[in-house]
Amino acid sequence: MIELEHVVKNFRLNKNDSAIHAVNDVSLKIDDGEIFGIIGFSGAGKSTLVRCINLLERPDSGSVKIDGVEMTELKPRELYKARTKIGMIFQQFNLMPSRTVFQNVAYPLKGMTKDEIKKKVRELLALVEIGDKENAYPSELSGGQKQRVAIARALANDPTILLCDEATSALDPQTTGSILQLLKDLNKKLGLTMVVITHEMEVVKNICRKAAVMDAGKIIESGDVFTIFSDPKHPVTRNFVRTTSNLSKIEILIKDNSPMVKLKPGELMARLVYIHADVSEPLISYASREFDIEINIILADVEIVAGAMVGGTVVIFNGPRERINKAIEYYQSKDIRVEVIQDAGA
Repeated sequence: MIELEHVVKNFRLNKNDSAIHAVNDVSLKIDDGEIFGIIGFSGAGKSTLVRCINLLERPDSGSVKIDGVEMTELKPRELYKARTKIGMIFQQFNLMPSRTVFQNVAYPLKGMTKDEIKKKVRELLALVEIGDKENAYPSELSGGQKQRVAIARALANDPTILLCDEATSALDPQTTGSILQLLKDLNKKLGLTMVVITHEMEVVKNICRKAAVMDAGKIIESGDVFTIFSDPKHPVTRNFVRTTSNLSKIEILIKDNSPMVKLKPGELMARLVYIHADVSEPLISYASREFDIEINIILADVEIVAGAMVGGTVVIFNGPRERINKAIEYYQSKDIRVEVIQDAGA
């Protein structure tokens, strides 16, 4: 288990400058075998936080415990040994360009015979599905292949924790998907605890079960990923969620005065947001029949997050106002959040 308690890390550009609170009183618990996401916009402090876990950045105050061991109290030799069990991968791969794939992966291996190193490296390259590239140089590889090499190198000392700092930010969407799938497979095969640092909500949706959202050095929201996406509490989190949803396009249609969103007298436009894991019921068609109103779907966005469906629709209600109100009450009883966007009046 990774336990952070009241971690603080400040920076000063110059001695006389005021402190920049990169990490400001952060407390987190990450269970063994978990894939935990830490998300935030640039400058939120997430990369500094993850570097505090392996003490590449030493906190100014607070506690960092791994499996009950206080990392900040370890002597240099003890800390070096502890770090061998914490692998780390980066956005820019950090491969040595003058060394082959084999040599890059073999670099962390110390105190082993040549035959043992050869066996270990080839096992790792096979694990990340890039065994045929052992004699290639980084310049000959695609971005996804470079990241696979970086992952193999991070696994060389059989770590129990893997820190991923913006590991997919330099990759195209298709390659990102393959790397995320690889990380999920490694989590299952090796039982690795993974901490995923990212500014991309898509990454958190695809790989994490739990996550924390950072802003200005603080954790502003945390919990299971489904709840964060389906019912975000903090404005920054809501902003993140909106950037990944087609439902946010309704504001663009309204601003452009699109014919799609022009309301007739008595109509009401609303965003229906599912905040429950079960959205398998035919909610739109049922309400339309039950309350004898028209419900026109303008936009819809439903996807799988953490193994459950989450999303919503933008609809226009047309009919007597008392029936529209009853339909809205019905949706609310089904744990659907109803946000009125425009109302053409009764």
